[in-house]
Amino acid sequence: MTTVLQTITRSMPWFLHDLARSLLGVHCYETLVWNANLADVPCLRLGLSKGLGLGIVVFGSIIKFPQIYKIVSTRSAEGISLTMYILEVVAYTISLVYAIRLRIPFSTYGENASLTVQNMVITLLIIAFSPMDGVSRLVTRACRQRGIFTNTFYVALGAVLMVLGTLALISEKTVPPHLLQLLQGLTIPVSLASKVPQMLELHRSKATGELSIIVVFAQLMGTIARVFTTLTETNDPLLFWGFALATIFNAVIAIQVIMYWNGNEQRRGKNTSWSNSRWQNVTGAPVTHLPYATQRAGATKTD
Repeated sequence: MTTVLQTITRSMPWFLHDLARSLLGVHCYETLVWNANLADVPCLRLGLSKGLGLGIVVFGSIIKFPQIYKIVSTRSAEGISLTMYILEVVAYTISLVYAIRLRIPFSTYGENASLTVQNMVITLLIIAFSPMDGVSRLVTRACRQRGIFTNTFYVALGAVLMVLGTLALISEKTVPPHLLQLLQGLTIPVSLASKVPQMLELHRSKATGELSIIVVFAQLMGTIARVFTTLTETNDPLLFWGFALATIFNAVIAIQVIMYWNGNEQRRGKNTSWSNSRWQNVTGAPVTHLPYATQRAGATKTD
């Protein structure tokens, strides 16, 4: 068996050998790749961790695309908590800058760069496709009087705040190392707190709305994998406990998604029944006599 594996690993292209050597180091490269010795447990754990880390980095670069696509295609952010994503943007940005400035191995946090940007985009999309009633009423009224599209104003304001906040964190003059470490410690409660609004929204609505089920389960699997890679490649307790507790909270949301899997159809059915009964009470006409446009709207909701 070992001879067969050696034949396969030694015939790999040169660039794969270089990649394996740079990731595993000389000792574990020779043990796992060149000699195909899978009995070396420390090197095997390191190899699995590096492989998982790279997989998460690659997958993390597209993990939230389904959510972005769903919001844009439906032009709705129903069922998605804006508070959750704002807190996630804060936590992810701090964690990304913390890892970069401490020069932690890229394979243990690489997906954070893409996830941070994706969370920022989703946050702005939620603002763009959500009503702004009750939010900064004075600014809203002033914008309307001047003919400015209110949601656009908030999207632009949010984008500016994100950029300025990131630049401030990167600068050691603005955020010295001891303060950055304190902020990284705070990302654990912030990240966990970001999950609570989504849990409450799911519990309240008993439906998933436009929340992407793919993203929910992908996040759960990602944090589980990150617990393993963090234990294997770094001794940083802040990163470990952050991923461990995030796994628990992501699991709760995943369970809620399973519980309320058919909630959207049930809510649409209730809304359609309510609309039909209201029309009959007002006009005295049976539901079959509804105007074509109203019938069509009801049919669309229940599709």
